[in-house]
Amino acid sequence: MRKKCGGYVKRFELWKLGLQNMLASSLRSVLTVAGMAIGVAAVLAVITLGEAGKMQVKSEIARLGIDRVLITEPSGMGLSEDESVLLQRELDTQVDELICLPAELQCRNASAQGILVGCSKAFFEGASPVFSSGRLPTTGEWIAAVPAAAVGKQLAGELHLQPGDWFAASGMMLQCTGIIEQCHTAAQIDFDNAVILPLQFLLPITGGSLQQLSVQVPHHATPDETAHIAQELVFGSSGKRISAVSMQTQAEAADSVLAVFVDVLKWVAFICILVGAIGVTNILLVSVRERRREIGILQSLGATRMQICGMFLCEAFLYAVSGGVSGLLVGGVLVAVAGKSIGIDAIMTSGDCVMVLLAAVCLGLLSGVAPAAKASLLHPIDALRDE
Repeated sequence: MRKKCGGYVKRFELWKLGLQNMLASSLRSVLTVAGMAIGVAAVLAVITLGEAGKMQVKSEIARLGIDRVLITEPSGMGLSEDESVLLQRELDTQVDELICLPAELQCRNASAQGILVGCSKAFFEGASPVFSSGRLPTTGEWIAAVPAAAVGKQLAGELHLQPGDWFAASGMMLQCTGIIEQCHTAAQIDFDNAVILPLQFLLPITGGSLQQLSVQVPHHATPDETAHIAQELVFGSSGKRISAVSMQTQAEAADSVLAVFVDVLKWVAFICILVGAIGVTNILLVSVRERRREIGILQSLGATRMQICGMFLCEAFLYAVSGGVSGLLVGGVLVAVAGKSIGIDAIMTSGDCVMVLLAAVCLGLLSGVAPAAKASLLHPIDALRDE
């Protein structure tokens, strides 16, 4: 039992000597810990902000239509309501019908080129319209197919339109109910130059023909699969060869580019923490040089090479842990400040913190191996002869 207790005392002394040496050169130790902390903070910030950035980019792309497939008929024959019903039934998903017509718009002495968009109220609301003035046409106006229109900001500016004004569009008189400030849509429509109308108002003008169908991607299929199935269904029903496109390819390309960018930053951050580890190696090598007599005395008192080696590894461990914990604190501040400045809601996870801390500790221990080995290989006579 006594021998076992003595072992514990020896281990305690190793940690004590390592801590005393750190405190003896406080400024040098602070700078070494700061180097490790900056590296840890950089890695943590890149991981946290990178993941948050990926999620935000995916969210923005989704708002622009990655979850929808846009169907058109290239030959000019148009699409029908029967095909819309077919796709909705067979795909078991929402299908929105769209009419898009170019038009010459006039109001008083001003004129402009725009596009008339006929759609359902649900589709327009799904585009999350923001109005700078006025309002969205009411449900009653939509059902009754009255000439109530929401006008894009740029178009309204060219026509000097205000909510309540009447204007002409290719011979039709329409009333502006509101000015659209911005929209997020899956139909790839330029809402700045669009006039949004009830679908049923424009159907008689096109003879019941639709220009576009916007298909919500079912949960059990991908956008590409949905597009392929839609093409087969329409061709089998009416013989039409439709064009079905989605933003999946663009989204995958954007995600790939972002992933490469984040990976590059991770390597830069890893270099930062590697520089901190080199700082630990450097200070321990200096410490070995400065403590040659102390090492010689310990060896003459019976300290083994393993104990000498352990003493410097303990010191390396203390540097690594101090730098790792400090880095987590600095990283938390860095993530909060950087996230707020670039508009990303980034939150550090406990898993990332533990992973980065363990990586810092392992790297710190590895950086102490060479100095510890050098110290343990010193010959007692040579060490004591050093002045």
